[in-house]
Amino acid sequence: MKKLKISLLTVALAAVFALPVLAHEDHKESAFESMTEAYLAIQTSLATDSLDGVKANALAIAATAEGLQKKFDLHAAGVAKKDGPACSKLMPELAASAKALAAAKDLDSARKAFAPLSENLITYRNMIPGDEKPNVAYCPMAKHNWMQNGKKINNPYYGSKMLRCGKIVSK
Repeated sequence: MKKLKISLLTVALAAVFALPVLAHEDHKESAFESMTEAYLAIQTSLATDSLDGVKANALAIAATAEGLQKKFDLHAAGVAKKDGPACSKLMPELAASAKALAAAKDLDSARKAFAPLSENLITYRNMIPGDEKPNVAYCPMAKHNWMQNGKKINNPYYGSKMLRCGKIVSK
């Protein structure tokens, strides 16, 4: 009897923990979510004075944008019908800015190339419905915006020199 109770408890716990995984399998990531994941990895690297993963993540963003550019799909883009034309028009600029970042050879050039990519992704972000989006922060010293998770400023333009310089301007 005790083994049966333990087995039932194990099955019940497995089912509870499997629900989020199963729900996630039904959710297909939008292009914005995919690009944002790569972008936030870049933002984190630059904020920590590193180029780790910058090129690969920038190329992933470019590939996603180019895919949408070739065959634009509202559902894949994650935007409403009214924003479809503007979103479609943004994809070549987004791809180009991501490629420019991927070509950066050092931290300074990567940080300079990060600004146009940030502006393009923030424009895309503003077309995405709902509240589950990264915050937009602004650095008055660099005079550039970026997206980040959380409220604690992690400045990608200055990294350790001025990591907390900036403020959240949009949630």
